[in-house]
Amino acid sequence: MNKIFRPLLLALALMAAACNERMDINKEGTLSFANMFLNLDVSVSEVTKGLTKTPASIDDYYISVLNEEDDVVYHATYSALQSSSVRLLAGSYTVRILSSESVPEAAFETDNPLTNPAVYGAEVPVVIAAAQTTEIGAVTCKLMQCKVSIEYDDQLLAMMTGSGKASVEVTPGYPLEYSVDMEGGIMSYESRAGYFAVPGESASLSITFTALIDGKNMKMKWVKAGVTPATFRKVKLMKKVNPEGNATVDILIDGYIEDADLISVTTSPVLDILGDDPKAPLGDGGITLAFADDCTMFDDLSNIVVPDPAVTAMDLRLVATIPNGVKKFTVHIETNNDGFNSALDAAGGADLDLVNPSPDAGIIFQVVPFPHGSDLVNRTSVDFNLSAAQDPIYPFKGKHTFYMTIVDNAGCKNTIPVSMVIGE
Repeated sequence: MNKIFRPLLLALALMAAACNERMDINKEGTLSFANMFLNLDVSVSEVTKGLTKTPASIDDYYISVLNEEDDVVYHATYSALQSSSVRLLAGSYTVRILSSESVPEAAFETDNPLTNPAVYGAEVPVVIAAAQTTEIGAVTCKLMQCKVSIEYDDQLLAMMTGSGKASVEVTPGYPLEYSVDMEGGIMSYESRAGYFAVPGESASLSITFTALIDGKNMKMKWVKAGVTPATFRKVKLMKKVNPEGNATVDILIDGYIEDADLISVTTSPVLDILGDDPKAPLGDGGITLAFADDCTMFDDLSNIVVPDPAVTAMDLRLVATIPNGVKKFTVHIETNNDGFNSALDAAGGADLDLVNPSPDAGIIFQVVPFPHGSDLVNRTSVDFNLSAAQDPIYPFKGKHTFYMTIVDNAGCKNTIPVSMVIGE
């Protein structure tokens, strides 16, 4: 019996294996690179458009295919992939394109294109369907990092009686130190730009300034949220004299001064600290932002669904209450619409100083008519009639969130998000 059944069992096993192989083939699709073409965009978003150092030849770019678990299932150079294809199991994948094998967490620029840390690339989501071919067409590669430079005004350098540094960090644990050195009574500082990997779609930029000023070691820290890849942050530290007559430090970035959240360097030893000032007032000071009493079209600041202006006129009126009076009023904007991002770039970035707006911010005020200017200072109540924003903002489909940060004259602070949703 064994002699009779052994060949039969072997045949059945071979048939099963062949069947399984055909089933696997039926679950596969093709990812084709035959029509893949890489464009290179070397511009970066900054106050004035500029260029960053161009990486090596596009032929040497690395192409990786990652599955849903972020495992690399295929890897080759761009030149090797041209006119080729790869078979993959049906499912969702990401095609990652980089000018280098990896993106360094933080590194200073160099003049050598082979060692320069600027990395260009893109990530393209693809879906592979069984027995079908998915094409990768034209892809535009942009800078994958945030570029940061630090400079100082002469008056601040004159205050320094010894060396110092500005430590810049985007990915926690990976700072770059921009040194300030004194030699022969002359101050010099690190003028190279640094490149920083951005975890996720955006991150926070942290700057810690440490220096010897009038013989005392002084420190301050400043944090900016909403930092994204393909942006150039030109940071300038400047001397400022506050109303009490003490010398402090302001940071100028993207065309406006960021001083609301600074723990300033001062010649007074009481503020020789890093971090939160223990004498600063606590809480939000009763700062609120709400719909006007007779504005009944919406009831949720986090989900303002903008109606079609051809059908319904929008009534969007808000009231900010600041019991101690406005000292600083800023807006940080986040959007998932590329066109709106381009408008923000043209207006000097996604951050607005409503008290001291940059000239370019007028573009944003044409779309979203925020109250702005020096008349906001010391106001205890501010009316926001944003109804006129309906027509100009409606073409920008998606979700646009405005983080309204108010600092009052007592140092209290509150950040309130307002989200407009269009066509979702």
